[in-house]
Amino acid sequence: MHDDSTVRSRREGLTLSRRSLLGGSLRVAGAAALAPAAAALASCAPTGTPSTSGSGAPTKTVTIAVSRGINSSAIWNLVNLGPKYGFNVNISELFTYADQQKAVQNEQVMVATTGVTNPATLIDSGVTNVKVIAGQLDGGSNIIIRKGVTANTWKDLEGKTIGVTPGTYARIEFISAAKEKGADVTKINMVNISSPATALDSLTKGDVDGIVLFSPTLDIAVTQGLAYYPDHIDIGDSSLGPANGLLLANQKFLDDKDLSTAFMKGYVESVNQMHDEQAFTTLGTLVASVKPEVCKLAFKYLWFSELVDVDAMTKAAKLGPDNGFAKTDVSSKIAGFVDYGPLKAATGKTEKDLTGTPPEALKQVRK
Repeated sequence: MHDDSTVRSRREGLTLSRRSLLGGSLRVAGAAALAPAAAALASCAPTGTPSTSGSGAPTKTVTIAVSRGINSSAIWNLVNLGPKYGFNVNISELFTYADQQKAVQNEQVMVATTGVTNPATLIDSGVTNVKVIAGQLDGGSNIIIRKGVTANTWKDLEGKTIGVTPGTYARIEFISAAKEKGADVTKINMVNISSPATALDSLTKGDVDGIVLFSPTLDIAVTQGLAYYPDHIDIGDSSLGPANGLLLANQKFLDDKDLSTAFMKGYVESVNQMHDEQAFTTLGTLVASVKPEVCKLAFKYLWFSELVDVDAMTKAAKLGPDNGFAKTDVSSKIAGFVDYGPLKAATGKTEKDLTGTPPEALKQVRK
């Protein structure tokens, strides 16, 4: 997801190399990191039927690899919610999905966030001790157009320069949507942008007519008056749909039925809390160090959900050989890479109920 070569622990004020993190013990952030948001969330988030885990302090800890960003707010909120369900949470900040999946695969953490294409990479690599356990996010990545540039249809992008980040699912979504909507992608000048800072600089200088990237960078650019979300151009408007993020867990974690079920109960409540704009903004400003207006704009174009979009993962897997994230087409194996056990136990729902694209996410897609 991200290409940063370092991981920063804001609580400790350290910058650590990816190699040192993955080669040794992972640095973690616990409850103290989100303490300022806990009271605010408690007062503004929707309430539900609480699950109790008995008296006394939690005796187990769930370790999670995740990046620090608003797209992962439902994960960071578990630091607050975990004790309610009988577990503490330690978060290991790793910026790339590749590093996160290495950490969960090597049992340095129990759970990690991941992208829609990553299950195909894991299957193609022969990894067998990791499974997808839930959905996480729809939307949260998209295209914005530089202020002063007109783009009302996908065909309008022909002849324009669009910044994209190599290796990202957002780039794949963009190209797929452009083709399906009738644009000639050979006439779209796609240039590589290496980081959020580069993207913002390119918009400021007029080097690009638009960028395809993630929140909150998109929303920072829009709130600063550099760009706008086009009304009828959305990278989620394709056969791939708007699916974006997933949760992975290793088998050791899944074998602990009580802990994995308790975790999922907390996770589902956290997802539901992040459907409240005020709760999302309260947590997002702290986690991502962005202004409230940035979070409020991002909120319009993302949807947190535990639903697993198997269809999106399967369609994405077919694109693996052509896009370099898998050597072979492993699409037939995607459905078997999902373990619904914790989610079914936590919700009482069937596998069918827990599979698909959230209707709310589809409503957010600009067509």
